[in-house]
Amino acid sequence: MTESASDPAGDVDKSGGMTEVRRQEALQITGALQAAIFNSANFSSIATDAKGVIQIFNVGAERMLGYAAADVVNKITPADISDPKEVIARAASLSLELDTPITPGFEALVFKASRGIEDIYELTYIRKDGSRFPAVVSVTALHNDQHEIIGYLLIGTDNTDRKQIEIEQKLLGQRLRDHQFYTRSLFESNIDALMITDPSGIITDVNKQMEALTGCTRDELIGAPFKNYFTDPERAEAGIKLVLLKKKITNYELVARDRDGKETVVSYNATTLYDRDRRLQGVFAAARDITEQKQAEALILNMALHDSLTQLPNRRLLCERLGQTMAASQRSGRYAALMFLDLDNFKSLNDTQGHHVGDLLLIEVARRITGCVRVVDVVARFGGDEFVVILNELNTDKGKSATESGMVAEKLRAALDKPYVLKFTKEGKAESTVEHRCTTSIGVVVFVDHEGSQDEILKWADTAMYEAKEAGRNMIRFHESNPVVTA
Repeated sequence: MTESASDPAGDVDKSGGMTEVRRQEALQITGALQAAIFNSANFSSIATDAKGVIQIFNVGAERMLGYAAADVVNKITPADISDPKEVIARAASLSLELDTPITPGFEALVFKASRGIEDIYELTYIRKDGSRFPAVVSVTALHNDQHEIIGYLLIGTDNTDRKQIEIEQKLLGQRLRDHQFYTRSLFESNIDALMITDPSGIITDVNKQMEALTGCTRDELIGAPFKNYFTDPERAEAGIKLVLLKKKITNYELVARDRDGKETVVSYNATTLYDRDRRLQGVFAAARDITEQKQAEALILNMALHDSLTQLPNRRLLCERLGQTMAASQRSGRYAALMFLDLDNFKSLNDTQGHHVGDLLLIEVARRITGCVRVVDVVARFGGDEFVVILNELNTDKGKSATESGMVAEKLRAALDKPYVLKFTKEGKAESTVEHRCTTSIGVVVFVDHEGSQDEILKWADTAMYEAKEAGRNMIRFHESNPVVTA
């Protein structure tokens, strides 16, 4: 069967992956590279088992070091042909860098590679005749199908013949070094969801974390638009464009959505990606799950705006809600009311039973107040045993609004006048019950638009509340500019 006109190279299947022909060609190229590496006399290739004993000693190693393969295979480790002082120094340096004790010897030469860290270093090799030469060594851990380390590959180049090595690097090392740069071990071990896209936002590579984030396989993701995996595709696409414009972006918030609909808030961080000739290749991006961070921020914000005991809005949030009420009143022309409530007989409970029992009463007061008002209204703990209620969206007529707020105030007064039965358990003792009577004095101010500032409205309601206390407590009083309504 011939290749279709739309795919003359025959290198991409319908899912966007490589065809079997291309896979075989890639394998052949890889095999040719491996053969070239192990048969080359221009650099040494030394492969060891997991304990460091040399198993393969290529032609280049023989030429550089003067040993025959038979002299070293199954007999020594690469540490035995390295400058011992430099090995000791390397072990000490890595121990400090990685904050873990590393034994001088073969472990020092391969420790980073054993942890999946790309490692290229310089040291002095010692030839069989005792002469020395500086070498650059690249170490790679060798894994079996179970991802267990079965050995190490140490590729060394003679630094005294750098020009020749540069030629070999250009011919043979470019693809290897590029591959090392994008090595799967580094790519896959990252805690973030990593992806590479072309400049138009089409995904060209991902790691396992990206698969987990989207619920899609790598084959499904490659070739698909990056924006498809977020709740706001336009914002995701704008993120790609922003990277191309600014070269780098950080903490760009997106919400990822997997194939089952699960949403995850992520911090998108990305930078432009170039080849060695500085030609733009696309975007390298990392998406970090910040769900827990957002939850923590929400909790901190909630704690900052709510009373920890009653969970009602605190004074700070009250002022914010009052400002919103005043703005809404300005738009609609409807009156609103603010009530200041102060418990009449609270201190005696604290003095006789303790603050823990007083806290139980305050929690019950908050529950009763909330049960007397609408969802659109606001209930806040102003401090101590003081509470504030904001009634929103009353009538456009002041008198009718005062009547409505008076009815709610009476409902609150009656609810808070009922006895409180408080149950508690002291450490090591049986459950106790305390019954307490605690009425409330209520001051009310009815307002529209911006008849006064927030502070003035609160002050007016507070003054009316003190008038209720002076009148005998367990009463309701309106601010003097409002109709007078008593309990």
